[in-house]
Amino acid sequence: MDILTPRGQESRKWEDRAVQIWSSHYPDIIYASTDKDTPCVVDAVLVKNGQVVGVAEQKSRPGISFVDFIVTYEKRWLVTQKKLDDASEVAQSLQTNLVGFLYFPTADVLLVKTLMAPGKGWVADIVTKQTRTQATINGGSAIRHNAYIDMTGALIIRGDEIGPRETLE
Repeated sequence: MDILTPRGQESRKWEDRAVQIWSSHYPDIIYASTDKDTPCVVDAVLVKNGQVVGVAEQKSRPGISFVDFIVTYEKRWLVTQKKLDDASEVAQSLQTNLVGFLYFPTADVLLVKTLMAPGKGWVADIVTKQTRTQATINGGSAIRHNAYIDMTGALIIRGDEIGPRETLE
């Protein structure tokens, strides 16, 4: 499994930091991770007062600066369409939101956005295309259907911030 490789372990470290940022700002909503040593459809469930209030898809982008994400990538987050479809099925079956967590280690910034809501479907602007991308965290390439999620309106949570948060405009 990719998580067992050196790059996979780095990815785990970045997810841990994203969760730490989330938890420091929203201590009443627990990010309960799924087992990272097995292939899971979602990265976590979000729990408040003992009730599931969301499922999470989390990614980190260590090789992209936050400014490049905004300017070069036009605030669009690349995720495989299959990953989104599978995660949305889990969210739909639990009658809860699918929430995207996108972390930028170089800026220590976490973006959080609801992607799908039960009864409403996709609530984020998503463009799908068949493109060649990196196959896994460990490299290679693959041609597959990818989703490009517009993160405009996402909550911006800075790792060093204690006060109010803003949204990505």
